[in-house]
Amino acid sequence: MRVLVVGAGGLIGRALLRAATKAGVEAVGLTRDQCDVTDVTAMGQALDEYLPDATIFCAAFTNVDGAAGDTRSRAVNVEAPVAWARVTPTWFLSSNFVFGGSGPHAPEGAPSPGSVYARQKVEAEGGVLAAGGHLVRVGWVFGPGGKTFASTVAGRLRQGERVRAIYDVVVQPTHCDDVASALLELPRGITHLAGAGQTSWYGFACAVRARLASGSVEPARMGELGLGPRPRDARLSPATLPPWWERLPG
Repeated sequence: MRVLVVGAGGLIGRALLRAATKAGVEAVGLTRDQCDVTDVTAMGQALDEYLPDATIFCAAFTNVDGAAGDTRSRAVNVEAPVAWARVTPTWFLSSNFVFGGSGPHAPEGAPSPGSVYARQKVEAEGGVLAAGGHLVRVGWVFGPGGKTFASTVAGRLRQGERVRAIYDVVVQPTHCDDVASALLELPRGITHLAGAGQTSWYGFACAVRARLASGSVEPARMGELGLGPRPRDARLSPATLPPWWERLPG
């Protein structure tokens, strides 16, 4: 079986290619520069060239706050995954941001998005499912090469920085390699991939700081950091992947 990974330059995309090599799965990765997922001609050329049995759609406009003011965000986050799902068996990487209220949220739970980015993900989910595709929701993924807080905090602390970290949002840190290994199983329908255990941005940063014995961590409220709407508790269930404390960077 051949798996095509679009958005292969991102955190989970790169992890998928590593996991495929270890598992002996034939996988082809296409980065943003290699394939514009919003271009139907480029999509057709990629599918004709690689003839995948399954396509894992990791490409996304991930600037949560920027999605509201950038017209490209809908093209990437909604129109593109639906278009791919209509012509190739597709596994769409979605987000726990589709939920609001208190978690944990089950796969069959009703989304209640609180931002433009989250509404885009919900719309894409509906279109992908209608086209016969599958959904995999993740949240607060960390690992090598990522640009998010969870992926960069170790490097910042190692350099002796003082890091401000949110303490009033519940998260489930999940390592990208664990997500990738489970995603390569190509689960059908709607699947949640989350690590066991929960903490906050602050708790995660403190645990990393304790391991590194470098830098410092200062607690902060979400509203103090100038972020747009975020769910306070977007935990996913079931949480079947390894617990975050077994995967701490350091």
